[in-house]
Amino acid sequence: MTVWLKSLMAVVLSGLLTEPLAAQETVWTAVIPQGFPRNIYTWHLKAIGAYSEDGRDALSGAPVQSTLTGHWRRAGGHMMLQQDGIDYRFEGDIVGDEYLGVVYLDGKRFSRFCALRGKMPPRTCATVSA
Repeated sequence: MTVWLKSLMAVVLSGLLTEPLAAQETVWTAVIPQGFPRNIYTWHLKAIGAYSEDGRDALSGAPVQSTLTGHWRRAGGHMMLQQDGIDYRFEGDIVGDEYLGVVYLDGKRFSRFCALRGKMPPRTCATVSA
């Protein structure tokens, strides 16, 4: 192996190791208009397939729940989040920085939802059919 290639590999590996895989996350901010119209939810998706969820009142910013946890998976443009302990499942499709879909509770359709990548909530879920 050449010195140049060894140096390149060392730089790449050091960059990968500075932030452990478990610490890497993607943030989505969601609204659930029919189910919880006054609330905003923030999902912190870890690269390892776990996520945490915080909810707050849209007007006051006050928390509406304890932090919930769950797991997620993605196949192409489709993503599913499943909460631990409560049978809420979020199923939908990602298009760019939008995640649109349906919330199921105990296996039954509960509400539509929409989310944006980042910390700003969507203003409307008008493009989603429930």
